[in-house]
Amino acid sequence: MITRRNNIPKSSKSLRLATLLLLTAITSTTVRADDGGAWISLQANKGWEKSYAFMRFEFRSNQNFGHKEAIFGAVGGGIKATPWLKTDLSYEYWNTTVSTHKAVLCATGTLIRDALSISIREKLEFAYTPSLSSHSFTLRTRLRAQYNIPGSVFRPYAMAEIFTWKTWIRSLNYVGTEIAFDRHNILDLFYMYHLPNGGEPVHVIGVGYVYNF
Repeated sequence: MITRRNNIPKSSKSLRLATLLLLTAITSTTVRADDGGAWISLQANKGWEKSYAFMRFEFRSNQNFGHKEAIFGAVGGGIKATPWLKTDLSYEYWNTTVSTHKAVLCATGTLIRDALSISIREKLEFAYTPSLSSHSFTLRTRLRAQYNIPGSVFRPYAMAEIFTWKTWIRSLNYVGTEIAFDRHNILDLFYMYHLPNGGEPVHVIGVGYVYNF
């Protein structure tokens, strides 16, 4: 979650529409009909001087976008320990073929140099599935680089994340851009290559909307 938003220029309605159509067309061409998926998310953030809170809802589909893979909601909050380090704790509810509850502890360090920001995030998840009486731990390590183009609404980024716990579980690799219409409203468009351990690769296109209070 990136909350640093200052002096963001506004774009016209025509630019917004053209951007959406162009990026959707580009990412869609990379997805084959038999292995495509989509992630759609909504998030609200509220920041204070030394703390923040957030809520998130996400829908994920697979198999030619026609089947629900997962629906989840999350709520949490955190502390800005230093100008470059923040930590947060959240609760997530997942509905797939079964319902799963997750407790998530996260720490993110960010280095900013002019318009370029590089961050490393470590996320520890504890998941419990009541219907199966099972629990598990997952460690997620993410590296993200983002460039805020001066005088533009575009903030392109590249991101890689690996899931491990005693062994490698899967990896997610992203390219995308944020489109910041103003300091409150941000659209996130991305393409993601999902490589699971022992499974077939999956291509995902994603659309997210973030509102910062």
